[in-house]
Amino acid sequence: MQDRVIGVNAIGTNIVVILALVGAATELTAALDIAIVYALLNFLMSIAISKFTVERGGVL
Repeated sequence: MQDRVIGVNAIGTNIVVILALVGAATELTAALDIAIVYALLNFLMSIAISKFTVERGGVL
């Protein structure tokens, strides 16, 4: 399960970088705002799934 979380997190990080680069290249500030929100959601998703698996005894 944890390898899938890391994979989804890596894909999410790549999307955030792409959005930030597009926003910087086109001077579109909305793309930067979306990148920040998406990064926050990506982080919270990783924490939530990790906490869920630890509570169910899947890790440790």
